[in-house]
Amino acid sequence: MHGNGRWRLCPRILCRVAVFAVALAVAGTATAQNIGSSNFFAGYSFLGANLFSGEHATLNGWEVSGEKKYLPYFGIVGDVSGLYGSKNLPGSSVCAPGSAGCLVNGSVSEYIFDVGIRGSYATRTLRPFGEALFGEAHTSESGSGLSRSNNGFDAMLGLGMDCLITRLLGCRVDVDYIVTGLFLARHNSIRASTGLVLRF
Repeated sequence: MHGNGRWRLCPRILCRVAVFAVALAVAGTATAQNIGSSNFFAGYSFLGANLFSGEHATLNGWEVSGEKKYLPYFGIVGDVSGLYGSKNLPGSSVCAPGSAGCLVNGSVSEYIFDVGIRGSYATRTLRPFGEALFGEAHTSESGSGLSRSNNGFDAMLGLGMDCLITRLLGCRVDVDYIVTGLFLARHNSIRASTGLVLRF
């Protein structure tokens, strides 16, 4: 009787263990899917910009982006950023870059509008990702007797990391290498951003 009782008890124990293991697996999968889900990002952005005037400017501003996941490891991204700063700029086209005799205190702004693909891999709390984006950059330089602007193609390659804070909220750090313009008029910049991620 005792032996038969033990054998009847074993399936119950095994069943409970199996249910518990499945629950843990589902919870882990749900967490990974959550951190790897579609998302919206908003935060601070820094840009080390090489300007078409030949000067280098440090710009600060904002970045917002949205990602829609269509595959487990890939999503479509839309990204917009606005960056602002000041710089001593050549006052006319005849001034050589860096020439102190004809520099004016100017304001610099740059707006970037990009779309592209982001690939990522989500663990329980972290999601490293890489992205390739393409679009348009608008740069403006203005000051006393100075008004210049430029619209040009840009391409962006970036790496970043998302960290889970709550079920729907996370934080992000990413760095992007940006190439603006084409051929001989090409300029390279580095953008770094950090902020909050809302998942849905």
